[in-house]
Amino acid sequence: MTPLGLRARLVAAFVGIAALTTLVAALLTSFGLHHQIDAYLEQRTDDAAVSAVAIAETAYAKDGRWTPEGLDLLAHELILTGYDFRLISRGRTLLDTTKLERTDSDFRRVADLPVRNRAGGEVGMLQLYALGPGGNMPADDQLRSELDRAHLLAAAVAALIAMIAGLVVAGRLSRPLQRLAEAARGIASGSTTPPPLPTGSREVRELGQALSGLAGDLDRQQRSRSQLAQDLSHELRTPLMLVQSRIEAMQDGVLPFDADGLSALHTETLRLGRLIGQIERLAEAEAHPPPLRRETISLDDLAREAHDALAAAFEIRGLSLATDTPPTPAKGDADAVRQVITNLLTNALKYAPDECDVLLSTSLDGDRALLKVSDGGRALGEVAGERVFERFYRGPDAAQKSGGTGLGLTIARNLAAAQGGGLAVESDDEGTRFTLWLPSGAAGGGAPNSSGETGVSVAGSAPAVSNDGPGAAVATGPPQAPGYASPQ
Repeated sequence: MTPLGLRARLVAAFVGIAALTTLVAALLTSFGLHHQIDAYLEQRTDDAAVSAVAIAETAYAKDGRWTPEGLDLLAHELILTGYDFRLISRGRTLLDTTKLERTDSDFRRVADLPVRNRAGGEVGMLQLYALGPGGNMPADDQLRSELDRAHLLAAAVAALIAMIAGLVVAGRLSRPLQRLAEAARGIASGSTTPPPLPTGSREVRELGQALSGLAGDLDRQQRSRSQLAQDLSHELRTPLMLVQSRIEAMQDGVLPFDADGLSALHTETLRLGRLIGQIERLAEAEAHPPPLRRETISLDDLAREAHDALAAAFEIRGLSLATDTPPTPAKGDADAVRQVITNLLTNALKYAPDECDVLLSTSLDGDRALLKVSDGGRALGEVAGERVFERFYRGPDAAQKSGGTGLGLTIARNLAAAQGGGLAVESDDEGTRFTLWLPSGAAGGGAPNSSGETGVSVAGSAPAVSNDGPGAAVATGPPQAPGYASPQ
């Protein structure tokens, strides 16, 4: 047996409740009304009895005895009470309107009333009769029947109204759920289109929002898996070919099978391991991105912290790391901003020309807080400048200078975008400048409009910061903008 749907269940519930309520109300009302009718009939009988006795005593007192004329007048007046009667005096029946001996009518005696003379002596017995076993008149029984029919009609009307109301309410409740069910089936079949948010009660809207969030999560995970497969295929092909060609050259005797060859192979395998680890962490973070905190931070304090942490490394490299950090309040996540600054400085540490001056500065530009990392190296070139934030992109000589994976600047830009800011690069004959901008104070901020800098916003991204070191894996949203040599 097919189970009833929500609409049918609601309609049945409405009709059942209405019918039950009407039935209970009808029973209680009928009981009360019948009780009142019975009380009314008893009172009417008492009143009729008192009136009949008064009429009979008046008729007797007129002549001091029962006369034919008096009995005839008494009969006409008693008939007006609505009852039949018998007048019995000294064992003889003087008047009888019931005709019990000649008909099969079902009469019931409802009262025995003594008739007295002026001296108080009993001169007769007046018996009142009503037609029917209950002692009711036909009009009384008709009134009871009419009341019962009215109750049944009220129950039928209430059930009809409940059915109509049930259909309306059930339709309003079931239609949003049906749309959500269709959307859920679409998600199950692989659709990535977020379901439309339904209208209706708060619970239905919350269910729709939860389903929409689920659709977004599934779409993000699907894109993450697809991106992971593309990244693995793209990034592992070249190093694997290098390892394969070196091994084949050793097998063919072209290269010697010695410690140097094994060391080169070991270096490549280590790099492959780091690359695979970074890709896995990046994919995991993209699939499950926790939200960043949005709070007031001191951008200049974070810049000085990063300077203190990396100044020694710059000095060993023969580079000068200077700071210009006036008070610069911003809105963002302190850990995420610290990650961005570290990525930018580590990138400069690895790729800035020898004996170059690197400047870390902060400033305010209207409703934007800016942080810049500038070096006096050569220009990146038009192609490299366009691809500087691309995932896994590494500069022309990055392979010789670093064993990084090409993810650091991609991560940095995504972190900036997730906080309502952006990360941009400028490169010319005077050097290369990376500019991070964030909302200043409580302001929403917009893309920087000075010096041609442009902020990038990644819709829907909610990166998660990992503290594994510079350029650690971060969850991102849709495919990212161009990239540059990574600190990894």
